[in-house]
Amino acid sequence: MTTMNDTQRQALRAVLEARREQLLSELDEVRQGHAERVSNADNSPQNAFATEANEVAQEAVRDAEARRDHDELVAVRAALQRLDEGSYGACIDCGADIGLQRLQAFPAALRCINCQSKAESAAAAR
Repeated sequence: MTTMNDTQRQALRAVLEARREQLLSELDEVRQGHAERVSNADNSPQNAFATEANEVAQEAVRDAEARRDHDELVAVRAALQRLDEGSYGACIDCGADIGLQRLQAFPAALRCINCQSKAESAAAAR
């Protein structure tokens, strides 16, 4: 586990919990918006092709944003679980401290900077 004190750990927990709530709210808005669009699709007249194409493009962007938010929510929940288990702040690859500055910048971090760089290089090489 990283050499954080209780105050730092609690501050990071608060950031993670706030982010979790924000992501849940954003995903709920996406679900509600999708339900409304599906409901309204049956009631609206056929749009001009350009307008319809624009709506399809906007929907694709909304879907991509929702996937990104979902992935981040999974990472935030996992970080909160690591906090509860006492393994938060330890790199999943090498076991070294992730470092307080990195955790403050990215509270859901799984890896130290060196291991994250290696993981990204390996992923780019695929």
